[in-house]
Order: sequence, then C-alpha cells, then structure tokens
Amino acid sequence: MRGPGARATVAAMDHEGPKHCARCARDVEVHYRHPRWLRRVLLGYLCFPIAMIPAFPFLAADYVVSLPIMMVYMLGIGPVLGIVREPPTCSTCGALVGTGVRRPAPSQT
Repeated sequence: MRGPGARATVAAMDHEGPKHCARCARDVEVHYRHPRWLRRVLLGYLCFPIAMIPAFPFLAADYVVSLPIMMVYMLGIGPVLGIVREPPTCSTCGALVGTGVRRPAPSQT
C-alpha cells in the first residue's frame, strides 16, 4: 500500500498534461525519453530496501553473500536515479521543460 508521498512522486513523473516551455513561450505537450512503465519499475527498485528492513537480521548474519549483493545494488542506483529524475522535453522544439520553469505572469492591462 502506497502512502500520499509515493502517489505524488508517481504523479510527478507521469504525463500530467501540458507544461510551459520557455523556448516556445507557451504550454506544450511533454515527452520523456524513457517509457512510463520503465520509470515506475525503477521507482520500485529504489523502494526495494524498505521492503528488506524486516529481513535485515538474516542479511546481516551472512555478510559473505549479502555484502556483494548490496554493493551491486548500490552500483545500480546511479543510472536508476538518472532515469527517474530525468526532466521532460518539449514535443515541439525538444527543449528541456524543468519543474523550476515558471509560467509568465498574466499581464494586467
């Protein structure tokens, strides 16, 4: 069962609709380089250690096996974070449409 924080994270990386492109100066449809299902699977990869907390005593008892497995897991986190955090691109001009870009204020005329 996911909490409200997980829902916000999944909603943020899904296609929510038009976003503002600074280069086009209008709201445009956005696209991600990787498909939605891959980003969701990799988000589960990042949440996997939370599910392993109850098994920690068993993993800690056998460091010969669990330590190399944990090191391999840690090597995979870098590429996974790169895919999960990737910003969307504008479908019209191909510019990055980040979350930090604000829409211009409407003119008061």
